[in-house]
Amino acid sequence: MKLIAKGNTAEIYEYGDNMICKLFYPKYPTEYIEHEFHNAAIAWKLGIRTPKAHKFIVVDERQGIIYDQIVGEVLSNKFVELNEPEYDEWVDKFVDFHKQLMQYSIDDAISYKDFLKMFAADEDTITKINALAEGNCFIHGDFHLENVIINESGQPVIIDMMNVCKGTKLYDVARTHFLLSYDKNIQSKYMKKMGYSVEDIMPYLDVIQVTRENEMKI
Repeated sequence: MKLIAKGNTAEIYEYGDNMICKLFYPKYPTEYIEHEFHNAAIAWKLGIRTPKAHKFIVVDERQGIIYDQIVGEVLSNKFVELNEPEYDEWVDKFVDFHKQLMQYSIDDAISYKDFLKMFAADEDTITKINALAEGNCFIHGDFHLENVIINESGQPVIIDMMNVCKGTKLYDVARTHFLLSYDKNIQSKYMKKMGYSVEDIMPYLDVIQVTRENEMKI
């Protein structure tokens, strides 16, 4: 198989015609791989524009998932050397796509509060998590420029379903705000176009910031 990309948890290889193999690194927990496959199936069933997950595979004792291949360009590449109108146009598309995803409701996914509790290190953090709002909105949990691909038709496609859960949209807005912290301009435009202030999401940011370190240890 031909290697085409690398990420924090897996490598991406070409796999036959119009498919890819997301091959996870050795010793990556099986339960998390199964969790991603389940989440991808949920998203596909809902009609979300995302690659279809077909099956599990094992290569040289490494586990993987076979997905449809999306031909296109990662959204982050669109922000290179743009003038301001073009820049704002792509931020608009990014925001509009996130709003579309949040219109979906799901029941058969883990609650975002239970997800956060897996990485909480103390009772104070758990108390803060319990105080947050409930909900059954589709939450991607990792919605940033590297996880959106613009396909050949110019449509955004979402990838990487590891952190999908259900809950309030404010949590997913907070996750994206946190993940965009490396670019204050895009971060600010994102929040303004989403219609939220940092104060609106602060209770969610608080717990994201204290659980993130443990989350990244997986």
